[in-house]
Amino acid sequence: MKKTAIALALGVAMASCNNKEKKAEVNLKDSTTTSQTEPSKTSGSVTATEIDWKTIPEVKEIGEFPFFKAPEGIKIVDEKAGLTDVFENEMLENYTGTGVYTTKGKLGIIAFADEKSQNFNQRFFNQELTDYISKIGAKQLYSGNYPANDTANEALRQKLKGNIWNGKGHTFALSDDEPFAVYAFRNNGKNYIVNVQTNSAQGYIFIMELKA
Repeated sequence: MKKTAIALALGVAMASCNNKEKKAEVNLKDSTTTSQTEPSKTSGSVTATEIDWKTIPEVKEIGEFPFFKAPEGIKIVDEKAGLTDVFENEMLENYTGTGVYTTKGKLGIIAFADEKSQNFNQRFFNQELTDYISKIGAKQLYSGNYPANDTANEALRQKLKGNIWNGKGHTFALSDDEPFAVYAFRNNGKNYIVNVQTNSAQGYIFIMELKA
């Protein structure tokens, strides 16, 4: 498989999704307590956000990293140890709706596709994933669209474009043309951040185990 296979699949999927109102989004009703500096009114800076991890739920009995599995009828692309790819020392830019929370640590990427290489059931996948996240009690930090492509968001969008990784067989990135969601939870003394994004062809989970 070519290095850019998944990135190309994502591009094809985005081109085929003309009706934005019909896109399914991953949603939870929870929110989290964050603290940030006063947002800048210029496009030259990005509001730094911090998370009070004391407000983030401690999740138990969910197995081991990366914690997520493929629902029935869906497979993990190039699966190895539950992941499509893993980076032992990476950065992840996490959008909170008002700013960006930058994390460093072990990044696992899980790409999901239809088990029989047929049409990916995005609605089914989103519902299964939402139900699982709700069940384990992870805290939602954000759910919605990528920041709008305008002057006010220029610096913010540039920072989020740092979410691109060249793996062993694929290039992965958080798309700026699809809704996404961000979650956080704690498990066995470690902190985790999860970014979720789907389209009509595939689903993606970017999960980071933060450095202590």
